[in-house]
Amino acid sequence: MKNGKYFEQAEGIDRPINLSIEINNGKIVKIASESNNISDLEKNTLDKMTNRIIEKQSVSVDVVSGATVSSKGILAATKQAIVDAEGNPENFEKTSMQKSDVEEKGDYQKWIKKPEKIAKTIDTDLAIVGSGIAGLAAAVQAGEDHVKTIVLEKNGFVGGNGSGVEGMLGAETKMQKAAGITFAKEEVVKNELETIQYQADGSFWVDLVGHTADNIDWLIKNGVQFEAVDDYHHTCPLPTFHWFKDGRGATGYIPYMKKRALELGVEILTSSPAIGLIYDQGVVKGVYAKIEDDVVQINSKAVIFASGGFGQDRELVAREGWNVDNMLIVGMTGSTGDAYKMAMAVGAKDTLQNSAPLITNFVKALPLGNGRDLLAGGPALWVNQDGVRFTDESITDRNAILQSQPFKSIKNGYLVFNRKMFAEYEDNLQDLSLEEQKSMKGIDELNHHDREQALRILDRCVKTNESNSLFEADSLEELADRIGLPKKAFVDQVHRYNEFCKQGEDHEFGKEQKYLVPIEEGPYYIARLDQSLAISIGGIGENRNFEVIDNNWNKIPGLYAAGIDSAMQYKNIYTINLGGSCCAHCVNSGRYSVKNAEKYLQNMN
Repeated sequence: MKNGKYFEQAEGIDRPINLSIEINNGKIVKIASESNNISDLEKNTLDKMTNRIIEKQSVSVDVVSGATVSSKGILAATKQAIVDAEGNPENFEKTSMQKSDVEEKGDYQKWIKKPEKIAKTIDTDLAIVGSGIAGLAAAVQAGEDHVKTIVLEKNGFVGGNGSGVEGMLGAETKMQKAAGITFAKEEVVKNELETIQYQADGSFWVDLVGHTADNIDWLIKNGVQFEAVDDYHHTCPLPTFHWFKDGRGATGYIPYMKKRALELGVEILTSSPAIGLIYDQGVVKGVYAKIEDDVVQINSKAVIFASGGFGQDRELVAREGWNVDNMLIVGMTGSTGDAYKMAMAVGAKDTLQNSAPLITNFVKALPLGNGRDLLAGGPALWVNQDGVRFTDESITDRNAILQSQPFKSIKNGYLVFNRKMFAEYEDNLQDLSLEEQKSMKGIDELNHHDREQALRILDRCVKTNESNSLFEADSLEELADRIGLPKKAFVDQVHRYNEFCKQGEDHEFGKEQKYLVPIEEGPYYIARLDQSLAISIGGIGENRNFEVIDNNWNKIPGLYAAGIDSAMQYKNIYTINLGGSCCAHCVNSGRYSVKNAEKYLQNMN
């Protein structure tokens, strides 16, 4: 390779990072930032990645936890520098991963194996894995109760999935009483259990709802900012939703709870993932963590998992029962199921297949449907791989998450519509970049209406047709050919559906008349409906004390689960129709996992 300094751009969190990469005598000898506005997180990431790349002389090193985008950007820039120096990046693709480190499907024993080299040992009373809504609630409760506590956060910042949470459920709260809102908390329990057809142990709901008023008072006492209570855009049957300041946990919850935890003496370590459990003779006695690139043994009397679930691990999502081939995964990149894998390694009850995802439908060729009126169902027609209907398309009216559930039982589902329908029902579709879509930008800008823009987006997307998921045709027969559906069955189904619309009565699924809109004139469109998954809620079995349990409901001493690592009140369906229940669970489980862990600690003394 040619010696020299090569100037490259690496993808950063918000903007590119300008790098200079020096190569001398066939080796990478220096990587430095040429950017003046590099953030502290990106500088820290660059320092760690530089040390790893130069030490290993490899572009196949591990990324920095919590800084995946920047880490991969630095690796890509280094590869480009090698190319510019007329070298071969493949010669730098050595990996430090040993064969024993490769995780076989369902085999998680490496998560309880003692690391070969431990840099140092720390003693504490309680270790909390994760610093989102649940982890911070646990941290503040532990700090109030004078429990010596360390919080391990995989990302380079606190908040996790909780940064985008808008608010939480409450029943019989002071805010509701001040607003003249009156309903009994048992109405919430009844509504939620009806939604999931009474599949869950209802005592979990009684505990959760019964604690919400006190939990909200406690949050306010600790600085959390709420600004209103209502029925979440008129979508909830009861006005349970308590809005955080500015409608974001990142504004109203995270900074205040982090500040309070630190004031109370809780130690929060970012970019410090838990990499294993200390498990001895059936008892959890701490965690192994990677802190500043060193493996650290943290001896603790109890461990609380609050790591944000497994929504970023496609293999686990597939085991949950979903087709992940064309799935869009949003949410925090660090939610890879580490806590679930550690829990399984110590024999925890596996509730993954009954976990409840936050999931919606989308068309890969189109921007995410911020309006969602047509793409989520409602007036649309859905057919399966056989060209026939398989559900009432308006089920999202009863629960937003229901729109995706029938897709677990078919090979493929397709959205059928015409140009007139798209203009009418997707006129608030916004022309957003993929990154803006993933951040759900525009989701509340529902007063935007522009039919011409919606049709321009549609025409452009038909031409680009990402993932062969969107087709246009002048006839129904041609439309069936474009997607490969049985022609006669499909055409007959559309005609039959149109007759229902004219009669004002759906003789197949009983869809409400207001949603019966005929598809009678072209051009016609058909789109494959895939799923967009934000989080998966649950996976680890627990009891009402948030103690992790085994298959026989025996508790695993020293191990607790909070937040979406475990949510036993949900079974398959996230009951999102009463807004804020998941966040309420995160706060409640964070607090009470600590309270119950304290009883365990007292019995040890």
